[in-house]
Amino acid sequence: MEILVNCISKSNDFEDNIKRYIKMSSKYAKISQNNIFNDKISKAQSDGVKKARIAYDEAYQPYVSNFNVVLDENGKMLDSLEFAQMIKNCTKVSFFIGGAYGFSDEFKKKAQKLISLSRLTTSHGIAKLMLFEQIFRALCINAGHPYHK
Repeated sequence: MEILVNCISKSNDFEDNIKRYIKMSSKYAKISQNNIFNDKISKAQSDGVKKARIAYDEAYQPYVSNFNVVLDENGKMLDSLEFAQMIKNCTKVSFFIGGAYGFSDEFKKKAQKLISLSRLTTSHGIAKLMLFEQIFRALCINAGHPYHK
């Protein structure tokens, strides 16, 4: 299984912890992350919501795969067992964490799943760390490893 976590972010908060989860997950799947931030996104964010979302869509387009999961505040909340089931039979999964202005409706339509990690609003770094932990937990659940207990 290949898992790619994409995030519109210029900072690498919690990077040591994220690397630890990537390393622990490596016996179950190939996991990588893609932090995207460029001048076009920076300028578009200054120009407003619509332009920012277009810039995010363009930046994310090359990473759309056969199973796409968008993290969205209005997405479905899953427990860890449901999250594990969601990725269980996938060969390639791309997760997307939105930029400051979220996702366009067009990009959301490319997702097979819209999920929410919490009803709380968190920073990109915290959301990404939570996602990596849940990915590791899901891989352990699917492998029958006792981490979830």
